[in-house]
This record gives sequence, structure tokens and C-alpha cells, in this order.
Amino acid sequence: MERFCSENGLPNSTGFKVRLVLEELVLNLIDHAVGSVTDQISVAVDLQPGRVVLEVEDDGAPFDPRSAPAFDKARPFDEREPRGMGIHLVRSVTESIIYERAGNHNRLQVVITY
Repeated sequence: MERFCSENGLPNSTGFKVRLVLEELVLNLIDHAVGSVTDQISVAVDLQPGRVVLEVEDDGAPFDPRSAPAFDKARPFDEREPRGMGIHLVRSVTESIIYERAGNHNRLQVVITY
């Protein structure tokens, strides 16, 4: 992904966001996805004028990350739940998040503008 961003002349700040979002989404699937039939994750990237569109698809149990509760960054560190920071980061650097359940797959599309 780093090479893709560089070869396409994306600003460093955009490349950072793209890598951060992709890493968080894939790591969340690896750590938390259940009910997978094949343990497959597919990733597609589309470069459009002024934006990068990432699509991540998996065959785990249905999960819409938009429904996850907001991360409470005001709570003291030792009182926070161990989950939620990754989705918070994704929400904070993306323009939009679209989720759909297509057959037995989760499909998540995120848009990062620059």
C-alpha cells in the first residue's frame, strides 16, 4: 500500500491515513472476526480524483463497524474497554464508511479524501 500511494503521487499525509485505515480494518478482522468459512479477506483500492476508496470484504459473521459504540477518550486510561480504539481511528480519518452484507460476506467501503 505504501508503494501504491507513493507511485500515485499521494501526499504523505494521505498515504499515512490509507495505511492506518487498512491496517486497523484488517487487524480487527484477524483479531475479532468469527464464523468465517474460509478465513479470507480481500482488499481493493480505487484511486479517484481527490479520494482513495478502500473496500475490504470478508466471510466472517455479520458486523457493521458503524454500529460500534463511540470510543470514550475522556475516560481514564485504566477504566477504558480494551476495544474500540481502532474503529475510532478509522472513523476519525475517513470521509465515509459504507457497510453491506452481501450474501455471506461483509463488505466495507471507506473513503479517504485529500
